[in-house]
Amino acid sequence: MMRFADEHRTFPSWSKVGAGQREELDWRDVVTEAEQIVGYPTSFLNLRWLLSDEIANTAIHLRKLVGTNHPLLKSAKNLLIGSKSNLQSVGLIILLVSKAAGLPRDHTRDQHTSGVLHAQRALAEIVEMKRTGHMIHKTMANLQDKEKHGDKYKDLLYGNKIVLLTGDYLLATCLKNLGKLRNNDVTELISTGLRDLVEGDFLGERDDANNPLPSKPKASNDFKAPYNWQGEDNLGKLGSNDYLGRGKDEWLLRTMLTSGSLLGKGCQGAMKLAGRGEQMERDAYILGGHLAIIWQLYLDVRDFFTHPYSYSLVGAPVVLAIWEYPTVYSYILEAKIEKRPIEYKQLYYAVRATRSLEYLTIFLEEETTAILKISERFPIEDARNAIQKMALMIHDETIQYME
Repeated sequence: MMRFADEHRTFPSWSKVGAGQREELDWRDVVTEAEQIVGYPTSFLNLRWLLSDEIANTAIHLRKLVGTNHPLLKSAKNLLIGSKSNLQSVGLIILLVSKAAGLPRDHTRDQHTSGVLHAQRALAEIVEMKRTGHMIHKTMANLQDKEKHGDKYKDLLYGNKIVLLTGDYLLATCLKNLGKLRNNDVTELISTGLRDLVEGDFLGERDDANNPLPSKPKASNDFKAPYNWQGEDNLGKLGSNDYLGRGKDEWLLRTMLTSGSLLGKGCQGAMKLAGRGEQMERDAYILGGHLAIIWQLYLDVRDFFTHPYSYSLVGAPVVLAIWEYPTVYSYILEAKIEKRPIEYKQLYYAVRATRSLEYLTIFLEEETTAILKISERFPIEDARNAIQKMALMIHDETIQYME
């Protein structure tokens, strides 16, 4: 039985500005244009600390992991040479939002470059570093079954030690540099972003390999108000476990914890550093949150269609399908009870048989419209347009996967 209300089937209209930019876009061109606007190539965000002695020494030890298939190797490759999955740099987004908001009236020429305060650039680096350190921590190899790895076990264990030390170094450096900003409000804000990242890693159930599992769908009489991440106090705990098992609400909570909070708070912190006032701070937080949400929608859809045997079970296609038709959850529940692997291919076709993709399209349109609308509150045109082009690019690529 369907669980979505019919009124959600209407598609929101595009804003005038967004509609005028819907020419065919190339993602790399969009990113290059954005980097030129803020006067700061994305690679520079990581370059200074990638060349530090500590990280350089780590790179030497990475050679010992070649041939072990340790998850850190793929992560390090993506970090150093880039990939389509990590082109959404949170640091670049923070710089764009900073530029789009404009400089404070009392600024001096030596306080900024290309319309972005030096303190805002430092914050963008800090947030990028924090996200990277957390990402590296998550590349720990699962060594629960020692016999399964055979001769490679010691090498994988060695790799896990590198993961811990590298991730800890980046996070410690991030906090040290955060203190150098000498702004207690920004320190508190960004620190709670790290708290949210960690909480997201422990939300809900997980399988034996520590991969997250969707929650059992709740009955309709358990309805409460939808999760309103935009209206909550983001310094406190985000959401609650009451939203688990509630489809879109559960997915939104997971996304805000794992990416939306840090990006939104990075944008909000940039406004604090420029003294732009509470309203602009809130607008920046909401804009960053929506950008994280639409990017996660893209990643989930791409993952589902390109890896039908190993996609995320808490990705948007699966979570929305389970909420619409709770019987889809039986593919996961039966595997848990019988202690056997989940039949990903069967679940894939079960999800495709629902209206999940239709609701994903509606969700995607809503998020794109929200980004176009709230970005209009930022006065500097070139940076604002770059943000809107990013949103439209992500929207169009996501639609292509679903078609």
